[in-house]
Amino acid sequence: MIIYNHFFISSILVCILFLFHYKINSNRILYQILTYLLFINFLSFNIYLLSTGTFDYKIHLPIHLCYLTELGILIAIIFKNTSYYPWLALNSLGGGITGLTNSNLLPESMIIEYIHLYLSHFNLLLFFIIIYKSKLKISTANYYKSIGFNALIFSAVYLINIFLSSNYWFTRYKPPGSNLTNLVPEWPYYLLCLITIGFISYYLTFNYLLKSKK
Repeated sequence: MIIYNHFFISSILVCILFLFHYKINSNRILYQILTYLLFINFLSFNIYLLSTGTFDYKIHLPIHLCYLTELGILIAIIFKNTSYYPWLALNSLGGGITGLTNSNLLPESMIIEYIHLYLSHFNLLLFFIIIYKSKLKISTANYYKSIGFNALIFSAVYLINIFLSSNYWFTRYKPPGSNLTNLVPEWPYYLLCLITIGFISYYLTFNYLLKSKK
């Protein structure tokens, strides 16, 4: 039942994204919508967890790549800094699709965690739509720098997981919930599978953005 609910909600969100893409021609309006959603998502999630005493540093820090990317988008918008847009854009499409087609939450997870999951990945895809419409230029150098940057973050997160006994980026064991790692063997094979999918996603996103400029 959880699987069907996940895909039902994700389908609704995808339909909304299509409407935004085809019905709103102004990137300024899309940026305003995205900014509001980012603030709502971060504030509601963290305020709720902190006020109820349910914040767990082992699972709720914005260290997973998708949440880190979403935070990066918010910071970039606040400071009007587009220098990291190539990295954010390359992370956004694959991350958004992955989050709306897979879930790492369990039935007993809090409602706020579900809202955060859906809204975060919705925001990633909305950002990518804005980037696509603006025909952002991403060079081959940007592509390889972004891969290298993610590799550095991955290494840091690996050490953080050892120190905190956490599982950010799922470096220690499979994510819970209904997701594609259920189809592959245990560590390290599922992790190699996720890394491979990440490389494929990056390559496809890079080429898709190249075609958007033509």
